[in-house]
Amino acid sequence: MAAAGEERGPDIAWLFFGWSGRLSRAPFALGWAFWLMLLSAAFTRIMIVPKEDPSFLLWAFVFIGTGLFSTVSCLMLSIKRLHDMNLPTLLVACLFFPVVSILALLALLFWPGTDGPNDHGRLADRAKD
Repeated sequence: MAAAGEERGPDIAWLFFGWSGRLSRAPFALGWAFWLMLLSAAFTRIMIVPKEDPSFLLWAFVFIGTGLFSTVSCLMLSIKRLHDMNLPTLLVACLFFPVVSILALLALLFWPGTDGPNDHGRLADRAKD
């Protein structure tokens, strides 16, 4: 149990929905892969279940809900990745333009973060790749 005033390390809620701090390439890629897996599973269920089946509507809502949560989470993951690269947070807008988004995602996946402290924290605040 952490004492009062003692800082906790990053947790899963911070990973998926926190916007401050730094995030290296590996957890960034795993976070995106996690949401892609969940979206794929929900989409597969929608495709398998006949439209007349009552569970079709349930899986459609699951897919929409997962899509909303994954969009917010992927934005937060990308913001922390930009922090690690010491780039402006507003560059996350590149993910909303069709052709630019693929290039931006590839840059976030493969461009290394800055070594040592930067404007968003110390190197110890992120896991090394």
